Amino acid sequence: MKERRLEVVGELDLKGETFQNPHGIAVNSKGLITVADCNGHRVLIFDKQGKYLRELGCKGEKEGEVNYPTGVTFLGDSKILVADFLNHRIQLFDLQTGKFVKTFGKCGSGDGELQNPTSVCVDGEGRVVVADCVNNRIQVFTKDGVPLFKFGDSGPGKLAHPTGCIYHENKFIVSDTNNDCLKIFDCAGKLVRKIGRKGKGDGQLSWPQSLCVEKCGSQHNILVCDSGNGRIVQFSEDGSFTGKTVTKLQDPIAIATTPDSRILVSDFEAKKVYFLKLK
Repeated sequence: MKERRLEVVGELDLKGETFQNPHGIAVNSKGLITVADCNGHRVLIFDKQGKYLRELGCKGEKEGEVNYPTGVTFLGDSKILVADFLNHRIQLFDLQTGKFVKTFGKCGSGDGELQNPTSVCVDGEGRVVVADCVNNRIQVFTKDGVPLFKFGDSGPGKLAHPTGCIYHENKFIVSDTNNDCLKIFDCAGKLVRKIGRKGKGDGQLSWPQSLCVEKCGSQHNILVCDSGNGRIVQFSEDGSFTGKTVTKLQDPIAIATTPDSRILVSDFEAKKVYFLKLK
């Protein structure tokens, strides 16, 4: 199999600033980009060309303040959900004004409670899906923050510190980080299949983090940040290994696609967010 080659075609323009450590990335339908700068305790917004526009949040525990934000996603095109890792909650901000809208979740292991939420996404019904990392589960909420159901905390699909979750074609795809694999669940949270296993070889993973689905012609590819191996690994929707990058990255931790088919990868250790193309 011919490997797909990663090419860096640019990076986000910070206007002289630097990321403390970039983490989660999200892009809306208009191409606006948001990045969680976890050790900078802020969320940065960029235009579709990658030029810095503004930031949201500052370090703290009050509403509208964040402590080590790790995950971001858009709710529609006008609001941003943030996984506020050390405050054990999800916060919602208005994109245009930068103002805090609402928060939900608190530290704990009960229904609706969170321990170090690492990523957040929105499913096909507009529900909020959270990788509840230390509770070893995925929790699904209404858009208003009411807990609906959870999965991955028991049975054959049991997770160990999940750090990434996305929703694609009525399925949840989860980075089961401490088990060095991906797991796919149906819309009710039942395990469908497992992808990958620990190692450095083709189709193997080490400490997988964020993931995304890339459309390539009529096909869809799952791209995952294989953090421990310093690369991006590609799988088909049925879980077959179909490629990997050969350009070494220091610590790829989050990945997203743009409407114009570019790929964004945040490198935690390099303190950069790259525009990439895979060929």
